[in-house]
Amino acid sequence: MCAHKRMKKYLVLLLATIPFLVGSCISDQEAKTDDYCYIMDVDLGSIKREVHMLDSLGNDTVIRTSYTGNNYDMVINQRTNTIENLDSLLYGSVVRAVIVDISYVGSRVGYRVKCDSDSIWKPYSPDDSLDLRRPLELLVIANDGMSSRIYTMNVNIHQLEGDSLYWNKVADAEPLLQGLGQQRALMIQGRLAVLGKKNDAVTCVERSADGLWSETLTNLPPTTDVETVVKQGEAFFVTTTDGDIYTTTDGKDWQNLNFPQHPGMVLAGATDDYLYTLMDGSLYRCSKNDQSGWDLQPESLDESSAYLPVKNVKTLQMKQKNGNNRLVMVGVRAEESDKTFVVWNKMWNDDIPESSGTWMFMNQTDDNRCTLPQLEYLNLIQYDEKCLAFGGASVEGKGTRKAMDALYVSQDYGISWRTDSEWHMPKALKDMNGPICSVVDGENVIWLIADGEVWRGKLNRLDFERQ
Repeated sequence: MCAHKRMKKYLVLLLATIPFLVGSCISDQEAKTDDYCYIMDVDLGSIKREVHMLDSLGNDTVIRTSYTGNNYDMVINQRTNTIENLDSLLYGSVVRAVIVDISYVGSRVGYRVKCDSDSIWKPYSPDDSLDLRRPLELLVIANDGMSSRIYTMNVNIHQLEGDSLYWNKVADAEPLLQGLGQQRALMIQGRLAVLGKKNDAVTCVERSADGLWSETLTNLPPTTDVETVVKQGEAFFVTTTDGDIYTTTDGKDWQNLNFPQHPGMVLAGATDDYLYTLMDGSLYRCSKNDQSGWDLQPESLDESSAYLPVKNVKTLQMKQKNGNNRLVMVGVRAEESDKTFVVWNKMWNDDIPESSGTWMFMNQTDDNRCTLPQLEYLNLIQYDEKCLAFGGASVEGKGTRKAMDALYVSQDYGISWRTDSEWHMPKALKDMNGPICSVVDGENVIWLIADGEVWRGKLNRLDFERQ
């Protein structure tokens, strides 16, 4: 039997099992005798979504929403006869009953569940919903009644919440990290390291690629204030209470800079071109000169220097989508009645060079209840174009927050700080008020060390691959 006759026989048998495709009524379209049979376009209708979240009391609750499905293109491959969305639908999408608009050339379309021996062909109607939880076969019959094509349609759905932070515990309390004071987590030449103090010695504890930790005694003096570490390129800088600045590229061997010694000086941040320091209640921009010395220029402030921080200073450099650069500085000022951290910003761009930028104080007005409370072991990191802050319990007399009970998120460069159930700290670390430090690596992983325990966190959306 020739191939043409075999195909004709197969199609006759197939049509005999699908009576809905060979109705007795003959329309104008059915009067045509062409053999065209293909799908041109597929659009998904409204899709419901169910996401489990924790309410303010810590109870599990389900949030139900919906979104427009045709924002996710269904790509049709006419060579392989497959249809699927390259960008997966949102986590929690409910697809057991979705209206699907199928544009096709031919007389009729039928569908059935793929790879299911009990599944039967059913007529497609744009007014009836389809169950998209499993792949479907779509059968297109040509107007000549003798030609057909079968497509496989599959709808991809993210299996993890894209806008949630997920945490995994990497190691129990590491002995080399326990008892280490003034901890700062660093990424040094691609390796996770923690700089800290044991008694009067400053040590560097590093994690190898296979997860083993080793400790190296540095040559930093006992007067080193580890919390003042800042990074510029591949180099790190730290100040001492004597007013010296030391630098390193490996975290172990530090050199004293030829910097004017100034007791009480605190490093307040770094950019590609400058170091920033706080001295005697003023903020300075520092750069190397031609004589291998340093030039110190006072920075312009839009408010009184009385609002400048004097300790626990943390700074982020951020790049805005419009091309502007920002420095976000957070810290504690000398005013003892403050219960929140103060926040300053500096912005520059192609029109306003960094040397001409003015620092802006983020005023905390009475109607702004979304402030950043003073916490022990303050951590400030940049993640997903946001400022994240967290730490231990409230500073004594400054509040009632428990250690690691919330993650504060700012999307406006420190003006407001909000908590969100999707952005949270590991629940197992709540009330763990030991030394806390963190750093973000080149793979968007947040490394968190709390009282010696090591955790990894990542926003799922940053880990998704196009399917």
